[in-house]
Amino acid sequence: MMPRVVETAETADLQRRAAEIEREFLAGFGLRPEQLERYRRELAESGLVAHLEARAAEFWRTVEGRTVRGQRYNTGRITGRTGYDEGLRLYALVRELAPRAAVETGVCNGVSTAFLLAALERNRAGELHSIDLPEFAGREYAPDAFWAGKGGAVVPDGKQPGWMVPVQLRARWRLHVGRSQELLPGLLARLEPIDVFLHDSEHSYECMSFELAAAFEALRPGGALVADDVDGNGAFHELARRHGRAPIRIGPKMAALRK
Repeated sequence: MMPRVVETAETADLQRRAAEIEREFLAGFGLRPEQLERYRRELAESGLVAHLEARAAEFWRTVEGRTVRGQRYNTGRITGRTGYDEGLRLYALVRELAPRAAVETGVCNGVSTAFLLAALERNRAGELHSIDLPEFAGREYAPDAFWAGKGGAVVPDGKQPGWMVPVQLRARWRLHVGRSQELLPGLLARLEPIDVFLHDSEHSYECMSFELAAAFEALRPGGALVADDVDGNGAFHELARRHGRAPIRIGPKMAALRK
């Protein structure tokens, strides 16, 4: 019986943390609970989560192995013990800010991309520009082809980055393949000002510092900068302190800053 008690306590702790994050998100973006519920219903009616679950099942049926760094292959998706809460909040953020130009680094199989594009489609306005340097399952790579700290997120061989994104959501999507350090400056120069930025690419201090500084500079006043793995190194919190901004939690590892 003891493991069941521990699991119940752990579940209760996760639920409390999820509720805290939701309250912080609502306050940070000036949303009421009923607005978030409306967005939750929109996503449920769209069938997006069911579609992503089916694509994830396809991934696990067809992909098996490890990266050259020893990491087990995985989808890299933003779901976890609390479900797609982060995806819902990304969707709500885009619905509220109604961006003309959104930029994302890191696509992999396209789960977070799909939530952003679903919101743009519902807004009937805006484009998402995504930069990705994909790692494909089963291919041979030099040991230094990717950041040494990179996990096991891969794209199935024969697929393209973002293949999980429903076809009907792709009209507002522009995919740029390459390293963000090389592509992001030119992209931001063409699009500036941007309204939303999401960092979910290489989570090294050097890459995050570079991306977040460049993106924050290109953001319009009131725009949102979002980053995953914000506690993995000091880059995100250094940016927040430098600009006097309070982080707004979107998930256990994801947070945003308003400009």
